[in-house]
Amino acid sequence: MPDWEKHYLDRDVEDQTPASVLTENLHLLPESGTVLDYACGLAANGCLLAHKGYQVTVVDNSNVAINKIKSYSDQFSLNIKTEVHDLENKPLADVQYDIVIVSFFLHRETIRSLPDLVKPGGLLFYQTFSGDQLNGRGPSNPNFRLKHGELLEVFSNMNILFYREDQTYGNLQDGIRDQAQIVVAKT
Repeated sequence: MPDWEKHYLDRDVEDQTPASVLTENLHLLPESGTVLDYACGLAANGCLLAHKGYQVTVVDNSNVAINKIKSYSDQFSLNIKTEVHDLENKPLADVQYDIVIVSFFLHRETIRSLPDLVKPGGLLFYQTFSGDQLNGRGPSNPNFRLKHGELLEVFSNMNILFYREDQTYGNLQDGIRDQAQIVVAKT
């Protein structure tokens, strides 16, 4: 596992890019609500939604990342609650959110519990690497990559609003190729 503390030392919150599953599906969001940016890293997703007026909670295992997000939030007077939390070994408390966002984090032991964090009528946005590594992006270890169609199976009890997994069809230089994206609603 990479040393995430060192990884985030040389990066800035304002230079991060939100996940495309979120930016391309903003039209699905409610006008207001609570957001959980799960395994947030430097919280590009959470910061985007906090700037839009949502009440955001960001959770990550990195103290460095969380401290940088706190400073950023204070600088812009954003409504962001920060929490250092080991998501792989300790489930979150029984709190539910209107919107849960997970990007580029895969932990199979906890992925099936993500719907429990979503309020009825709420949305879950998920994007991470899938299939074989293409163009040298993402982890090479298949244990850290979704299998083709895995998100459809994992979230089969939710209402699928959006799904994309380009795989290896067509021009491999375009599209999201080695990633899967899904937006689901809890009924």
